[in-house]
Amino acid sequence: MPVNRLGQLVHGFCLPFHLVRSLWADRELRRRYLAVSVLQVAAIVGLAVLFTGSGKEVAETVVPEDWKEQQGEEVEGRLAEVEAAVEEAEARMNRARQFQKVAESAAAIAGMAGSDPEKVRAQVEQALKEAQAAEEGRRAAREAAKAEGEKAERQERKRTVYQAVYWAALFSSLQIAQWIVIALSRDFHTVLEREVSLRTGVAPEDEPLTPRVRLNLPWLRRKMKQRWRAFVVFAFGAPVLWVVTLPLPWREELFAALMSLWAGWWFVVFTASKSALAWSEQAAREPWFLRGWPGLAARLPLLGRYGSMWTNHTREVFSPAASVERRPWGLAGLAVVRGLAALPLVKCFLRPFIPVAAAHLLVAGGPPSPSGAASAPPGEGSGPPS
Repeated sequence: MPVNRLGQLVHGFCLPFHLVRSLWADRELRRRYLAVSVLQVAAIVGLAVLFTGSGKEVAETVVPEDWKEQQGEEVEGRLAEVEAAVEEAEARMNRARQFQKVAESAAAIAGMAGSDPEKVRAQVEQALKEAQAAEEGRRAAREAAKAEGEKAERQERKRTVYQAVYWAALFSSLQIAQWIVIALSRDFHTVLEREVSLRTGVAPEDEPLTPRVRLNLPWLRRKMKQRWRAFVVFAFGAPVLWVVTLPLPWREELFAALMSLWAGWWFVVFTASKSALAWSEQAAREPWFLRGWPGLAARLPLLGRYGSMWTNHTREVFSPAASVERRPWGLAGLAVVRGLAALPLVKCFLRPFIPVAAAHLLVAGGPPSPSGAASAPPGEGSGPPS
């Protein structure tokens, strides 16, 4: 392990790719790894296409708020057009009355001059009408060009929203398909994890098995339990951060930043928990965010009760949290790779190496404590290392 923090971060980030290189050196393992990954990718893409079709149906059934706003703008635009038409009609009537007065005045002047009043009046009215028609034609052309530009702008905004909805639907379909495919074929990843562990000198955490496509219901129940536990331990910190940021300036931005850091901390913890070694401490101490609660409880009993509830619901993950506190930077680098591995299709290639990389980082940090014994709870790791 590097000594400086940046080196540990880079080491944790690069470690899964070094494991890939180690596996790649073996021709048989390379062939098996590529076969498993490529077949998973093909199945995921096929299911995603099946779920979304061309993607147009999904996008058309969703009505984003932007589209609703555009519809409201179109209704307001039509009302404005009606009002403008009424005003234009009134203006035309007024101009017609003015034209008539001008023509009558011109006819009277022509009669005084000895000319035919009706002829002069007709000529004046005709000239005024032609001038009015020319002006209306120019104004109509300007309004048509303006309306065309506004229509093109609305269409462009609608097309942008449509594309965003389409790609979001496609991304969601890929994620769902990926979860289904990996849930059915996780045995093949387990075999690859064991082989990589043996090749890189870390004790494998799984017994030998013959991989097959199946739905492992006990694993599925454990997975749901893990997701619920992660939500609970994360949710307990949200009220505390909300209260802490309440009197501070830029409260909303600060609260969002602290919640992101809080989520990142737990993401690193559950990255470490992918290895059974992270669960090896039976008497791990409380995480950093719970050590100050006894002092607060002495002053505010209500906070003491909240701290007791928080401690009881977090006790199961004391061991992996302690592992992260001892070696946070290497595990943080590995968590970055795990975040990248969550992307659709990328997970098929990187998932088998995350638990092995976590085991390497935990082993490199030394034994957690003399009393520690490998005892992963149900759903985390595969059991004690041999």
